[in-house]
Amino acid sequence: MAPNLALSPTQNPAQNRPPNMAPEAPTPATAADDNEYERNQRYNALVAWLHSLRYRRIVRLFAGLAAAAGERPLRVVEIGCGHGKLFAVLNQRFAIDYTGIELEADYVAAAHRRYGDAPNFTLLHASATRVPECFAGADVIVALETFEHIPEHEVVRVIEAIAAARPRLLVCSVPVEIGPAIWLKNLGSLLTGYVRHREYSWTETFWAGLYQLDRLPPHGTGHKGFDWRWLAQTIRHNLQILRLYRLPVPVLPAAFAFSLFFVAAPRD
Repeated sequence: MAPNLALSPTQNPAQNRPPNMAPEAPTPATAADDNEYERNQRYNALVAWLHSLRYRRIVRLFAGLAAAAGERPLRVVEIGCGHGKLFAVLNQRFAIDYTGIELEADYVAAAHRRYGDAPNFTLLHASATRVPECFAGADVIVALETFEHIPEHEVVRVIEAIAAARPRLLVCSVPVEIGPAIWLKNLGSLLTGYVRHREYSWTETFWAGLYQLDRLPPHGTGHKGFDWRWLAQTIRHNLQILRLYRLPVPVLPAAFAFSLFFVAAPRD
């Protein structure tokens, strides 16, 4: 497990910044920063659109939060921040004080190169289970496409720590890897030459589509074998789920959704 290494010190983004204004934009990513993970997320127009939906949803959510916060910057903690894309998306639009937590060293290095000079950006190279103190005082804790990559027993500890910290909101998204959705996703991946179906055999895809996860290897830290329903129950046990959005088409049932977007809050 990676050490708790802060690559940039905690700073106060409200200093030297007019209220209600986001800080000056950090240096954008360059071609030298390009990497396989991000190339896969924009593999084609459809894939790029699907990955964009969670950011569109979170921007709409933050618009209301920022209006309610007035002059105070929103304190955001992101679990599994990757290359820091969420910071870039929010920082262009809102006054935020951002802390990202990331375990993968390559992602940490890329995020630090891109945004490390921003006065409101703090980056921790750590497992979220090792830095629960970061949750204290957060307005919003975010985990986008992250919890499926963390062992279940650690996710439980993380959500318990979030509940104890009592942020205004927990916002998270996860992929749907069970039910008919997995047939649609993996077949679409094959037909377009994308990569996601390669994690599965076609036998495993078949059984996952029938909710027969006992016929698959136990879930580890990938997509295969992940069941969003246990995550929903874990969140529900510790927090109140305010909204559950189904993406990309909200009116379809979860069985046909490609991903799910949770908004939860502490119980009274």
